Amino acid sequence: MSWFVKVEGRVYGPYTPPQMKAFVSEGRIAAHSQVSNARDEGWCAASEVEEFTGWLAENAGGPAPEKRVTAGVRPANFVIVTEIQSEAGPEFRNALTAYGELEQITPGTWLLRGPTTAAVLRNELSHILDRDDRLLIIDATHDRAAWFNLGRDADENIRNLWGRAN
Repeated sequence: MSWFVKVEGRVYGPYTPPQMKAFVSEGRIAAHSQVSNARDEGWCAASEVEEFTGWLAENAGGPAPEKRVTAGVRPANFVIVTEIQSEAGPEFRNALTAYGELEQITPGTWLLRGPTTAAVLRNELSHILDRDDRLLIIDATHDRAAWFNLGRDADENIRNLWGRAN
């Protein structure tokens, strides 16, 4: 049997079961990773596949990561847009899940609801990203934005547009 993995909308594979088990042990495949035994259909979270459940349990090594809460902050709605060129995609997505409820809308775009701020998200998540990766976080609840590595022109333009009075 062969397996495929979908990351950021891209399909990788086919891989053998021993290769997939190795990916799980290396942390390259997590419980939320999308896997299928067909290239074009049947995608589901690795945690929903019996074979992967065993591998994930072997690698658990402890409890699920603790949810992160920013003290004194009520839950807010965030739109998170990324352009990840590095291998950080799976680690980035996994880190996002620690901040609240997460829904991937398109490759590189998520909705997140959690008790944190755009600045905290940017500061924490930017440590995972490389110099060629980009990140934009919009706090839709509080009309705030934070970003990482978009470049000088984009930085200035975002500040100008975001600061305009209606």
